[in-house]
Amino acid sequence: MKNRRGFLWLTTGILLALLAGLMTFQIVNELATAAKEAENQAVATVSVIVAVADIDPFVAINTGMVTLMDVPATMAPKEHVANIEDVIGKMTLAPITLGEILVTPRLADPVDPNAPILYTMNQDEVLVTVPAVALAGQLGLLSVGQRIDIAYTGDFTHKSEDEQVDNKTTPTTFLSLQNLEIKGLMSRMIAKDGLATTPDAILLAVAPQEALILKYLIDAGAPMDILMRSPGNSARLAVSPVDEQFLIDYFQLDLDVPFNFATSRTTRTFEDGNLQNNDGVSQIQSLIQDQSEAPQTTGGN
Repeated sequence: MKNRRGFLWLTTGILLALLAGLMTFQIVNELATAAKEAENQAVATVSVIVAVADIDPFVAINTGMVTLMDVPATMAPKEHVANIEDVIGKMTLAPITLGEILVTPRLADPVDPNAPILYTMNQDEVLVTVPAVALAGQLGLLSVGQRIDIAYTGDFTHKSEDEQVDNKTTPTTFLSLQNLEIKGLMSRMIAKDGLATTPDAILLAVAPQEALILKYLIDAGAPMDILMRSPGNSARLAVSPVDEQFLIDYFQLDLDVPFNFATSRTTRTFEDGNLQNNDGVSQIQSLIQDQSEAPQTTGGN
């Protein structure tokens, strides 16, 4: 009887020891897991873009101004930039100090049509509005960021070889300004149902002297046209002003009777969807055709 009672006590003690060991193991395992998770959370990092020098406002960021770094997640601002490609070429809207983490609200994209226009200008430029009276503007062919040239036609007086001013005015077409970037298209109408409206004015950022040139030509009422460049073409165009004598020399026109371009020059208008030319242009075209159809002669006997 006593042996049986001792065996029961021994069995009970072993079971209690095993249960205590299992409970201890579970508690230690849970503590270890919690400690590991806490350690992982403490060293969690994110990638940020950090300024390696002081950056002034309204400056385009280049690769020498910033670097990519990993910092604890708790140090990263909510709107931090994670990729260095997302800041190169962007413009700063406020001063950025050495070691500062860059955030998107303090950057502007100069080629974004929705970015404020003043952020995409150089400091030595002024913003000028040009009426979108040219056909390219009326047909909706212009867009923000597009490169254009502006051509004007005006009546000019000329000096003779003895420095005497000729009272006769001669219409001359010339490029006033070249390689201008359209900064904005302004319209008095509000776009509806996602349809773009025809712009009433073009916004251009130019040098102050160029702004005065444009204002003079606009105030003088000179007819304007816009030449649209191919993407990536920023070269200076080597062109000469075109007047009556230039056309005669260029097409090698043999005119028996002096042709009065000033009184017969064309005014291009759209009627019933077709481009109409006046008699002056028709005569020029006939002269050019006659020249091209004339038999070619060769030298020799």
